[in-house]
Amino acid sequence: TSSHLNAPFDIWDKYGYMPEDLQSQSVSISLEASFDDWCAAQFAKRMGDTTAYDFFMKRASNYRNLFHPEQGFFQPKDSQGRWIQPFDPYKYGANGGYPFTEGNAWQYYWYVPHQVEDLIALTGGQKAFCRKLDEFFTSTQTSGAKNDNASGFVGLYAHGNEPSHHVAYLYALAGQPQKTQQLVNHIARTLYNTSSSGYAGNDDCGEMSAWYVFSALGFYPLNPVGGTYVLGSPLVDKAILQMPSGKQLRIEVERPSREAIYVRSISLNGKAYKHSVIHHDDLLQGGVLRFVMTTKPSGSILASNLSIF
Repeated sequence: TSSHLNAPFDIWDKYGYMPEDLQSQSVSISLEASFDDWCAAQFAKRMGDTTAYDFFMKRASNYRNLFHPEQGFFQPKDSQGRWIQPFDPYKYGANGGYPFTEGNAWQYYWYVPHQVEDLIALTGGQKAFCRKLDEFFTSTQTSGAKNDNASGFVGLYAHGNEPSHHVAYLYALAGQPQKTQQLVNHIARTLYNTSSSGYAGNDDCGEMSAWYVFSALGFYPLNPVGGTYVLGSPLVDKAILQMPSGKQLRIEVERPSREAIYVRSISLNGKAYKHSVIHHDDLLQGGVLRFVMTTKPSGSILASNLSIF
């Protein structure tokens, strides 16, 4: 891999993380580079290059080198391996001069989309992971700093910027899909409207729009390279997607009222579907994806099934 602006791979290879004294925005870049390496590994795998696959998969776990087990956050280190102090998980960074880019340690904590199972383990298991998510979505604590890139808040969650967009879907992978369903519905209905200022933040690369379209259909690519989608709470009553093969995927939603935001059951081509994720290849085959909704949280009716994620 060749180094380029804000991605000095010689440093990445030497330290296994980006030291803040050598590369600003070090934690954000380390987390994102770990995901990028995982993506490169999948490409190498498809090409049959096992050497490259092993190389990139090893680097894809480099995020672990910045996890502080006592503090429970991804935190900056210097080139001597020392944790940089003081550390405030609520403090925001902008676009340089701070370990986090346009966000804080809370918002970047969840950025391990390629190895969610490992992030859950680092957090202490599913229950601890969901408790941390609960705190993230309900806390009103701040550092007192302002950040123009953070908007559309639900607790510490900032829907107005990219780093948070996948986080509501993480509950579904930790045994509490009903919380994903409630939050996705809340975000879609309260942080979007049809006015000239209908977005809660910047629609960089169309990601605000894409989040809404996917969520309205009932699923979201939490790991956009992983080939799976996490199931949520559809807004549409019916949708038809045209597949490249010419087949159609029909999405049908049965709901007794607008308040029926929770999933009671899902079926794919007439067969009960009890997973929290669905494969891209299955959707390409077309057919009917049917949601039956209810007003009552149904608990963990969908298995987390991280093994197929």
